[in-house]
Amino acid sequence: MEPQVLIEQPNGRHTLYASVEQDDRTAYLYLFPAELQSKKYKMRACWLRNLLPAPEVKDLAAMHNGTAPMLQRKFCNHPDGREPLKAELLEIVWLPEDDGAAVLYDGEILGVIPGWSLYVDEAVAYAADCIGVEGDDFLVLPLGDPETNQQYANVGRAVAFRNQWNSVEEPVWPQIQENFINCYEAHFGKMLQYFAIDNNEWPPMAMGKFEKDHVVYFLTMGASIRPMPWVSYLYNDTSEAYRRMELALAVDKHAYSEEEIMKMAESIATMADIPWRHISWLGEGHTIGSSKLPEPFESMVLSSALYNGDAIQLPEMYGDKVNLFWASPVTQKEREFAHRKPNGGYELLEIMIQKDMTHVVKKRKSVL
Repeated sequence: MEPQVLIEQPNGRHTLYASVEQDDRTAYLYLFPAELQSKKYKMRACWLRNLLPAPEVKDLAAMHNGTAPMLQRKFCNHPDGREPLKAELLEIVWLPEDDGAAVLYDGEILGVIPGWSLYVDEAVAYAADCIGVEGDDFLVLPLGDPETNQQYANVGRAVAFRNQWNSVEEPVWPQIQENFINCYEAHFGKMLQYFAIDNNEWPPMAMGKFEKDHVVYFLTMGASIRPMPWVSYLYNDTSEAYRRMELALAVDKHAYSEEEIMKMAESIATMADIPWRHISWLGEGHTIGSSKLPEPFESMVLSSALYNGDAIQLPEMYGDKVNLFWASPVTQKEREFAHRKPNGGYELLEIMIQKDMTHVVKKRKSVL
């Protein structure tokens, strides 16, 4: 029997697809990348259940035939097989980073593929019906119970997050929007213009324009609603300090024309969604190319360290710190310097700061 797709759902930016497939032997949750991401990331699979009596030994024949293998008898809680899954009881839940997903069956977690599974060589997944593994050669890990596995809490938060944003009785965005505008106005004066930068896609994102002491400021709001991909894998227990960000730009209005300033602002607006469009993340010292910058610049470097004004305490988002990264234009030579070795962006920023550069963009020569 050919596998049947019982449910399929893309993440928010259609960079990954989650599906549950079932044949006459097994049911699986799959996470597979869209075509543009297929060279960077591999498909991930999560065994969900056997529909026939489980084999005593590893199902090598299925693997050699290119079909989904059954889980060994001693590792599953239904050695004689379970009934086929019913499509109408299945539900896909994407984790807020949009790089991992869970499948619920009649409201209960059946399987989870965490986002960090994309970034490691050996795929990792958790299934409720798996009760054990042996050695390093395994199909899936036991989901266990809420006391022993963090995945329960992760999926629970994802469900609550989704339900909150689906609620029409209590819209979330107006309060977030107000909190950020109040914060920005306290530092940079009354907001002069408001730009929606979300392309009518969820989540809502915007950018405010401000002016103070002949400097024009642009600051985003809403990017921090979602935690960024990759960060929980890279930072583990301290990820809550790094996984949310907003972007800012400050330009000396005496140095650049209104048209040049607005083009630079456009580049910031398009950068705000990069982590989810590319399954990546933004942090201190990262560089991003842009065709909207005045010569001789061709990229932006992001930094909170460049900022030398009064401390700005952004509103927390879901209990996490939100980092504000200021974008500063850099030349091709400077970008190449930053890319020549790991953390080269930090070195570039150190040189820029030594040359008395700040978050305010002015005309300048290359620092190298």
